[in-house]
Amino acid sequence: MRRIIKSITLLAIMAIALPSFGQGLKAFKLKNGLSVYIWEDNTKSDVFGAVGVRTGSVNDPAEYTGLAHYLEHVMFKGTDKISTLDWAAEEPIYQKIITKYDEMADETDPVKKEAIGKEINELTIEAAKVSVSTEFSNLMESMGAKGLNAGTSYDFTYYHNSFPAYQINKWLEISSQRFINPVFRTFQSELETVYEEYNRAQDNQGRVQQQFLLDKAFEGHPYSRSVLGLPEHLKNPRLSKLIEFYNQWYTPQNMVLILVGNVNAQQISGRINAAFGRLQNHELPARKEYPDLNIKGRTQYTAKIGYYPSVYLVYKGVPAGHPDENALKIALSLLSNSSNTGALNKLIIDGELTSGYAATLTFREQGRNIVQVTPLYDENQRRFESNKSAEKKALKAIEKIANGDFADWTIDAIKNNMCRDFDLMMEDNETKAEMLLEAFTNEQDLGKVLNYKDEIMSITNDDIKRVAKQYLTNDYLALYIEKGKTSKEGKLKKPEYKPIEPPVGKQSLYATQFKSMPIGQVDEKFIDFSNVQTKQLNDRSKMYYSPNPENNVFSLTVRYGAGTREFPKLGIAANLMNNAGIMGTYEPQQLKEELSKLNATCHVSADDDYLYVTMRGYEETLPQACQLLARQILMPKLDDKQLSRIKGSMLGTRQQRKENVALLADALFQYIRYQNKSDYIEELTDKEVYELQISELTGDINRASNYEAEIFYCGTLPFDNAYEILSKNLPLVANERPTTSPQDKPLAQVTENTVYFLPNSDAEQAQVYLYMPMQKYDKKDDVLRDAFYQYFSGGFNGLVINEIREKRSMAYTAGAYVSTPSLPGNPTYLIGRIGTQNDKANDAIDVFMELISDMPKNAERIENIKSYMRQEALTSHPDFRYKAQYLRMYQRMGYQGDPAEENLKKIDALTFDDIVKFYEENIKGKPYCIGIMGNPKDIDLKKLEKYGKVVKLNERKLFNTKDALF
Repeated sequence: MRRIIKSITLLAIMAIALPSFGQGLKAFKLKNGLSVYIWEDNTKSDVFGAVGVRTGSVNDPAEYTGLAHYLEHVMFKGTDKISTLDWAAEEPIYQKIITKYDEMADETDPVKKEAIGKEINELTIEAAKVSVSTEFSNLMESMGAKGLNAGTSYDFTYYHNSFPAYQINKWLEISSQRFINPVFRTFQSELETVYEEYNRAQDNQGRVQQQFLLDKAFEGHPYSRSVLGLPEHLKNPRLSKLIEFYNQWYTPQNMVLILVGNVNAQQISGRINAAFGRLQNHELPARKEYPDLNIKGRTQYTAKIGYYPSVYLVYKGVPAGHPDENALKIALSLLSNSSNTGALNKLIIDGELTSGYAATLTFREQGRNIVQVTPLYDENQRRFESNKSAEKKALKAIEKIANGDFADWTIDAIKNNMCRDFDLMMEDNETKAEMLLEAFTNEQDLGKVLNYKDEIMSITNDDIKRVAKQYLTNDYLALYIEKGKTSKEGKLKKPEYKPIEPPVGKQSLYATQFKSMPIGQVDEKFIDFSNVQTKQLNDRSKMYYSPNPENNVFSLTVRYGAGTREFPKLGIAANLMNNAGIMGTYEPQQLKEELSKLNATCHVSADDDYLYVTMRGYEETLPQACQLLARQILMPKLDDKQLSRIKGSMLGTRQQRKENVALLADALFQYIRYQNKSDYIEELTDKEVYELQISELTGDINRASNYEAEIFYCGTLPFDNAYEILSKNLPLVANERPTTSPQDKPLAQVTENTVYFLPNSDAEQAQVYLYMPMQKYDKKDDVLRDAFYQYFSGGFNGLVINEIREKRSMAYTAGAYVSTPSLPGNPTYLIGRIGTQNDKANDAIDVFMELISDMPKNAERIENIKSYMRQEALTSHPDFRYKAQYLRMYQRMGYQGDPAEENLKKIDALTFDDIVKFYEENIKGKPYCIGIMGNPKDIDLKKLEKYGKVVKLNERKLFNTKDALF
């Protein structure tokens, strides 16, 4: 009791001075130095919890890079209490494994090295007989934890998930226990998983380009290295060094506990002290200091690693928390911003560049200012302009800002937009937690962080002119990305190891005790849709209103009931609308400026079913913003230069897509589901794109906006006031056309098992997809579908991730789920996906298809699954801003309100036999298609024949080749 009182007193002392929206935030430290940030918000249905550590890859030893990231992976494997069935038997084996890794790292003979690896494999299998390495995630599942995950950055590592408020005691217990004597089980298999992650990154040209940028921008600093580590270090790990890294950096004074959501700090402070106060503190090692890069004049580097050319201009910046940080963000927003009023935005709108942006790249120790531009694609010459010309255009825009050549109103508009975006960020538990983590990592004062809006508004125009002149100088790096293929050097070959087979149905003594821990009062609170109001706006269109209880930012979505199914060119027209003016009144840039002055942003998009117009801003300018929106929709002034830019971008992308591994994989995925109805096959031909005209696109916008609409509004205005403003100012026509949306794209029928193979020698990692049509959707089966998913593929505990990744390390990504349609009565279907090395593709498919054809039965999991599903149903509530959209979605599926009201009884009555029956009736023995993209040198097509007829595809089969220009 004395300890609790002391903790509560400390809590009161450490409360900080905050603006009104931050009054729920409490901060204090435990005696061992651990920081605690609690942000109370009883309007939320759950709690987001995280433990952050102020260490990341920046602290990796130069000779052992990748340790911080490796550590993040194995921190899920338990302790000397969690996951062990007999620690006395397991510990000696664990110590042998540690020793063997040191031996293997010291050995230079490849043959002997491989032999030691196999010894480690045998020891790992032996240790697995007396441990259950997935127990931590199993226990988290049992208490309804969602989104269990972790992340490693350069400056921090954090472990996080959300959970029901009444499970706070359990969460605190297990989340602190994981840091007491952790045991890095199955290190070998986790190494292979990281190999997969590394190789996956090498196949991603975006990641490769990002690494090129960091390598040059932060030369001489660990920020220049990949967080994953260097390949030569990944191949030669030492478990002893990983343990050493943990013991050095994972100490309470270097850690923070963050809780955001439905939690009461006063009530739980004593429990926090009892749980996390157990962690033993020790001194931190000295952080190594690195000189900043001396950038003098213009220095150019070129790399042929892109699908198309682009330029990065890199300027000196500031580290996080520097007095100039926010002023620099505003200065760079004068180049590009969400309102598209910046100098770079103007070059894009004027058709001078394909794309571009400016942003700060800020870390704890150093920072850079980045300007990126992509040259214009000349649709007539069918080639991109040069990087040199793009750089010259960007430099002119930068010079303009550096010289202070900008209007004062633009600064006010940018600052207002930044404050609005901050208000929106404050609505989300996870975003608030990440904000607190960033403050802890960078050792920033919480009061200063949360008074962000005041600080932004206090920045003067003179401040911005000063930093623009000081940092945007003639001293910069010019990084040229030219078209080319990424090097395959450094890719990691996976070793051949036997799978781990942990005991089934066993648990540790800790798990038994954990499950019997008392929990708080369980209140069955369903989603309250009573404050969602509706009213007809005219004959067919209807307004859906939900109140905003948190701030003065409104959100408006007008959803017209026609999409690209009715008007195939509507997607391009919608894209064009984002840089359109108003006929006879505003040029495109002028309209952007008018909206920006109103602190409103507008975006237009389209999909198969709808044309969407979304707007956000402050309610005091709602009428004026809606009037501008209405005039733009009714009298759009589409721009020929913009159309040329969009056409060039589309044709340029098509010209390169045979080299784009990710795009080819997506085209294959669509093909196995829709065959010749795939979006890539039904797309406009190259000739149709080339011949696009402004008049027909303007007509498509006018025709689509003549359909009935659903209007979703969220704000603080009373319903009647909001209705009056919207009914008078929205672009709605009388006698609207009735909609037939939404519809579901017809799925391909499967009558025989078929394997579609797309050979691609550039794909170092094979992509494997499974498609199996299933029964028609009926909401009565929702619980069965969800239960099957949770058993078969849910999170870290599902069969797929366990068999393919945890036991065999064959893939970094692996999963399966049942996809549901937009409307009842349409088919559902099973989708599976695996990303794996080419030389492991056959084996991974064998394991996956064995799960499909003969699903293993583990009845012990049913209680965990039911517990998770029940708690997930009660805590997965939509944020207030999207409540009306969720209601409409539920109504379309046959529900009148929260599905949990109908489904809780079904969850409670669920048995394992129900899951087995669902599998046997809907999946076992049913026909399927498999799609595989990979290197034919490594994938044995003959072995694939056991799964069905093998059909070899080429790229032309996946795309619309009629009137092709390339």
